[in-house]
Amino acid sequence: LSEQYRQDDRAFLEILSAIRSGTVSARHRALLETRLAPQGTDGTPQFFSHNADVDRVNNAKLLKLPGDEHPFAMESRGPKQLVERLKRGCLSPETLVLKINARVMFTKNDIGQHRFVNGTLGAIVGFSKEDGNPIVKTNTGRTIFMEPADWNIEEGGRILARITQIPL
Repeated sequence: LSEQYRQDDRAFLEILSAIRSGTVSARHRALLETRLAPQGTDGTPQFFSHNADVDRVNNAKLLKLPGDEHPFAMESRGPKQLVERLKRGCLSPETLVLKINARVMFTKNDIGQHRFVNGTLGAIVGFSKEDGNPIVKTNTGRTIFMEPADWNIEEGGRILARITQIPL
């Protein structure tokens, strides 16, 4: 928790730290204002304080893409209250809808194969003929054949509840 892996720009890291600690200065604000772009500029990341706003923008962009929608439904097992707790903590939606060319962000670390981390960005380039799962080309050019991932609540080595979804 003491090291930053997603950013290497010192000025930006300083601003992020100031935001986290509530110590944003006029200098930080002025630097951020130099980076403002008109709302909705293609390719420019947008930040929202509420997930509902993120979902609204993402769904509008998905609807504009040509081609068929490919839905992926979350699966769950376990007591309802534990499953609901897992769902609240999972950034992947209960029903993930994708199309070719949809921009995506990974929502989990790939601990086993180290192909991606939570926050890796990319785009859908296709769907597997074998299982229908999405194929993602990351912003760094890596092609990843996606598989569903599990989020678990465990106690004493025993799984009490589990949700499974494509980690996008």
